[in-house]
Amino acid sequence: MLTDTNLKSKVDQLWDKLWTGGLSNPMDAIEQFSFLLFLKRLDEAEDLRERQAKRRKQEDYQPQIPLEMRWRHWTQMKADNALSHIKNKVFPWLKEMGNPENQEEINEIDNSEIQEEANENKSSFSQYMQTAEFKINKSSLLIEACKAIDEMKISEQNQDVQGDLYEYLLSKLSIAGRNGQFRTPRHIIQMMVEMVEPKPTDRIGDLAAGTCGFPVNAYQYILEKHTSPEILYDDKGQKQLVGDMLSPEESEFLQTQALTAYDNDSGMTMLRIGSMNLMLHGN
Repeated sequence: MLTDTNLKSKVDQLWDKLWTGGLSNPMDAIEQFSFLLFLKRLDEAEDLRERQAKRRKQEDYQPQIPLEMRWRHWTQMKADNALSHIKNKVFPWLKEMGNPENQEEINEIDNSEIQEEANENKSSFSQYMQTAEFKINKSSLLIEACKAIDEMKISEQNQDVQGDLYEYLLSKLSIAGRNGQFRTPRHIIQMMVEMVEPKPTDRIGDLAAGTCGFPVNAYQYILEKHTSPEILYDDKGQKQLVGDMLSPEESEFLQTQALTAYDNDSGMTMLRIGSMNLMLHGN
């Protein structure tokens, strides 16, 4: 559960802002909060990759996220410009994350067979996101929400906090719990993963994945076991899960085939949240 009273207060304030800003459906508020939080954490994940590249002395590192899509770029725009930018550029880009680089060109081809083959190759994240909508329509609300998320300092919190946030938000729904939307505490997940001892070539499945805590922790366990001890911790004592001891074949398998997660009960919102969580951790 979310025990930080200051963080809980900030979440409540953001919830009220989303509600009064026109998102009267609680699930819509949770989903829009998730999209913004995901964009914020994508920006932070890019920072982490840049630091890891420096630790590996990888001088040819190329950012995975274009500057114009990064949180730090568009949140500095004027409110109206920021809303237009996220609706017309950032969110369409977000919906296609994980797809081939030429996906836009493929979409324009008037050939049903090519389109069908391309759809089969789309990432699961992109498939879940196809019907997603960015429903914040007031520029002032967007800026207020972004400032509130900045103030939460999610990246400085324990890794359990994101799951706690979703659990706390779901507690605001009358259907929370009744639909099985409970989160397994992280220390229990870690214990179970350590007991199973997953290997880089194992196939790992979670039939009731929710926010994908089990697949994420299994992935992190494998990376930690295959990261050289001398680079496992940075100067601040934080773990850097590089996975440099994995072979190219093992790394490719881990990224593309190892993890499978299902959520048959909670609808598209939880599938999207779970997919975003996996992508944030590099899968």
